[in-house]
Amino acid sequence: MRAYLLNTCVAALLLGCVAVRAEPPRHAFDETAFAGLADATQLGRERLDYMLDGANGAELRLTRCAQVAETDEAAVREDQYPLLRLLRVNCEALARFAMSRPARRSYLPEALTPALVSDLPSQALPAMGGQVVPPVGGRLGALPGGASIEALLGGRVRVLTRSDDIVYTLMAQGDFDGDGLQDMLLRMDWHARDAFGHGVDLLQITRRSVGGPYESNWRLSAQP
Repeated sequence: MRAYLLNTCVAALLLGCVAVRAEPPRHAFDETAFAGLADATQLGRERLDYMLDGANGAELRLTRCAQVAETDEAAVREDQYPLLRLLRVNCEALARFAMSRPARRSYLPEALTPALVSDLPSQALPAMGGQVVPPVGGRLGALPGGASIEALLGGRVRVLTRSDDIVYTLMAQGDFDGDGLQDMLLRMDWHARDAFGHGVDLLQITRRSVGGPYESNWRLSAQP
């Protein structure tokens, strides 16, 4: 019996451990990346605990993503615009996760890493003037003029280019487009280094094969 078990184990090793089943792809939303999110158990019943300064001097309390979507920028103080836009992007990430499903296959790592971000396509750069950067076939780690890419606390990754300071945050993982493959939903916060300009966007990335290129297959700012 011992010899049989030993031979079975050796055979499994020679076959690349085919008897060992890999963990299923992660289907998760990072609530820690959504400041002010008190409860995300169900879309439409999520609870926010967020306060903005209203344009009329009063405080504006936001408790639901639907309320965030209905709040006009004119209702908040001008210096609060970036916070309202950040809330809208976070709510969009939560909505996309709520409509997603667990993936059947994954060719992505489980975490956001500098190596992954370095290999993202140029479409993952900030949109300028409301226009997404056109595809040029380049990767973030090989931009003209170079880019500095480093890990930050909380699983975030920072990219410094000649013009921008960009931070990518992994918001959620799962199958967001129904093709069975694992996707990552990344929030991109950026500001211009030597000029006025800042923004926030939401990107979806995937990978279709082992060793294949990372793709950006959806972007919030590119939607009608």
